[in-house]
Amino acid sequence: MGISCGKPAIKGSAFKRLQVLGAEIHAGRQPLVFDGGFVDFNPPIESEVISNGTLSQKAGPSAGSWSRQRARSRQWPAGQAESFGLVELDQAHGAEFRVLARHYDALNFEDKDGLWVAAKTNPLGPGGPQAHLLIAVPANRAITPRGWAFGKIGLQANLLPLKHTNFGDASICAFTKESGAWSSDDGLLALVDHYSLWVLKSWHRSTLGWWPGDQAGVCALYRRKEFVPRELCGCRSGRQYSDCHLFRDHAVPEEKAQREFHSFFKTHYEDRSPPAGVIRAAQTRWQTLPSIGTIYAHRICADEPAIPLV
Repeated sequence: MGISCGKPAIKGSAFKRLQVLGAEIHAGRQPLVFDGGFVDFNPPIESEVISNGTLSQKAGPSAGSWSRQRARSRQWPAGQAESFGLVELDQAHGAEFRVLARHYDALNFEDKDGLWVAAKTNPLGPGGPQAHLLIAVPANRAITPRGWAFGKIGLQANLLPLKHTNFGDASICAFTKESGAWSSDDGLLALVDHYSLWVLKSWHRSTLGWWPGDQAGVCALYRRKEFVPRELCGCRSGRQYSDCHLFRDHAVPEEKAQREFHSFFKTHYEDRSPPAGVIRAAQTRWQTLPSIGTIYAHRICADEPAIPLV
């Protein structure tokens, strides 16, 4: 079962906003993420509606800490129970899902091995496109959630491009474990904030041709396939790829580059696509969801621990 990768139609003020945000992120400024996934560097005035009819609130210094400062109470969306059917799920995720539901109009779907969360995000605010996130949250908090981003859902569902997705299942790679940018203690709201910022950067590359800000790239094959000259080099030197590893990467023989790539990722570059169950979920507008156990049966990288889901 295949699915297309879509390019968003970003025009007018949303396009100009995307340009400004990309330039600021590329210059090293850390953006904030507000209700509905709205990305900005300064909190909007209190009366400004920023996304999904919600109002701005007092900002914190970063996406993660800002997430933890948001209000901790809200009525659940229509059709959502006030607690999960499984006691273990309610204890593990009930409180944080209530916060997420407030800020992202999120829905939850229980699974014996965890929780599916579907959320809408509008990183460019009113006038900009919307992305749809589907996130698998294992009951075992030692296992990192996995998420996928779609430009559209329904019969014409399309996945956002594969740049900065994990090899194997094409799940979002918004940060690395080593970065410390997110942990299970930060909660689901901070996770969706990070995913929303990833969506913005993905749109920037699709629309303007390059990925803004820092990014990781551990080997020659990965960098020369995924990076364009004006992007920052994946070695974290702070220099543009064209002024850093570009020529050295292209001088590496293909066979050697392939071996090096495989030693890092234990797979081939072309082996990256979302599980059929995730595609089906988007095409049915979340009416048909795979089991989380099935999704996690395939490990996305060699060093991911084989921890039982429950």
